[in-house]
Amino acid sequence: MDMTGQNWVVIGAGGFIGTNLCRRLAQSNANVVAFGRTLLFPEALTGCQWMAGNFFNTIDLANALEGAEFVVHALSTVTPAKSNEFPMTDVEENLIGTLRLINLCMTKGVKRLIILSSGGTVYGPDVPVPTLEDAANDPICSYGIVKLAIEKYLAMYQRQAKLDSVVLRVANPFGPYQLPKGQGVIAATIYKVLMNQCPEIWGDGCVIRDYIYVDDLIDAILAAAQLNDPHAPRLYNIGSGIGKSLNEVVDSIAEIHGAIHITRLPGRAVDVPISILDIQRAERFLNWHPRTDWKKGLDLTYAWFEQSGICQDFPRKLK
Repeated sequence: MDMTGQNWVVIGAGGFIGTNLCRRLAQSNANVVAFGRTLLFPEALTGCQWMAGNFFNTIDLANALEGAEFVVHALSTVTPAKSNEFPMTDVEENLIGTLRLINLCMTKGVKRLIILSSGGTVYGPDVPVPTLEDAANDPICSYGIVKLAIEKYLAMYQRQAKLDSVVLRVANPFGPYQLPKGQGVIAATIYKVLMNQCPEIWGDGCVIRDYIYVDDLIDAILAAAQLNDPHAPRLYNIGSGIGKSLNEVVDSIAEIHGAIHITRLPGRAVDVPISILDIQRAERFLNWHPRTDWKKGLDLTYAWFEQSGICQDFPRKLK
């Protein structure tokens, strides 16, 4: 996809999704401002303009948005597992911070804001599976509540024709440049086995999640930016549409690595037992479908961990 001349700003460009998105945009000849606090993989952002800044500093954010057509918000300061411990921080940083971003996008005349929401936490535990976008919302963690609130504000401004936006409710992404901390059981497991450590699993391993390879997520983001039907929905599930249990994830990695010995920890109250997304709406309106099968995605991710040196550099990168 040729994006020559398009002006993009990626918020959270130093992170996992942001890094992969910036790489693709640069390869597609877009003008990319990569905004973030820390650049962990400078070699990955060749062809992008790195702009170091604080998401909570209005001046930094306003400077980054100057001349932007498409803005992607791929930053969060908490994880679902930790959000219930710090709900006020979640609201102050992620809800208020995103509202500040929305206001600046309106002021700067941004053509479209793309928000990465959560396909696993906004629905809650008692919804049909696979789950459609119009299923009931009953989040059981602050992370999901804040994501849902952001969605509602965007819908309000969309109705008022103040800002065009697209929300992507993303499943569990994995792939290169995902650090083995916070979210990401696949990254954490691969890292630990390569470091000759025992991966940890919460509960009995029967929790089921929808996993999507990061390249397919980037395809969805680009498709959302190119959406030109004013009557099309502005909210989409983005996942594989297929569920894998934690035990299946470990078994699949073991097929690549060899035998894996795991440590089992007590189950967590913030974990929805099963989350699989129905992606038919994205297939219809975005003309998008995941292209990377499960085994290929794992092979590519494992190879990146082996070849990138992240296992040696990870402790240093966290400082």
